[in-house]
Amino acid sequence: MFHTLSPKIRWGLASLLAGAGIAGVLWLSRGPDFLSTLWHAKDQVIEWCRTYPIVLFAALVVLPAFGCPASALLVLAGVTWGSNWQSCALSVCAMFLNMTWTYLVAAGPARPLVARLLGRHWDRWRSLEHKDRIRLTVLLRVTPGVPLFLQNYVLGLVAVPFLPYILISVPINGVFVVGFVLTSGAVFEGRFGMAITGIAVLVAAFVLVRLLRARVKPAKPELAGEVIET
Repeated sequence: MFHTLSPKIRWGLASLLAGAGIAGVLWLSRGPDFLSTLWHAKDQVIEWCRTYPIVLFAALVVLPAFGCPASALLVLAGVTWGSNWQSCALSVCAMFLNMTWTYLVAAGPARPLVARLLGRHWDRWRSLEHKDRIRLTVLLRVTPGVPLFLQNYVLGLVAVPFLPYILISVPINGVFVVGFVLTSGAVFEGRFGMAITGIAVLVAAFVLVRLLRARVKPAKPELAGEVIET
């Protein structure tokens, strides 16, 4: 039965089981103090990030390119920098830099390596016309479950023009960034009015994504399907 699941679901289940196993080992080794130790470690991480904010900014720029969940880093940014528009601007800027350098890597020197990592069908993606590449950019950005780093690498690999890539990616991604930062920071600070604002931004982002996904249909559905199932 397990082999009938999609690769994405199999990886998710495997990660969940691995995380549960690690948590179980730590619980057995540390006993009832495990949760308090974990909570204390969280405070230490936040304090360290506040002391060295450039490190957290660099983490937002670099780590999502290697599979680290961007949402977790954005929550940490909100908690560390606070629920304010300056924090949102810094986070959007960091994600802009992340999307830029990963695109350039995939489109440039690392193109052969990325092509091998993404599979044998990538040559078909290169044959897309300009309008289809733009459509693929929107489709990937609004399709749930596709990791950010995979989106960036694919769009760089198929040579989507950089300006449309950024003009599409930053607004769509930025709405979620603002929502995560405002909500997480406000909840941590106990500012429930701002938390409601952050949640409203996230709801608006999901509604926007659903509307875009309903309107944008890939010219070659099998190509988009290959990317999503990678």
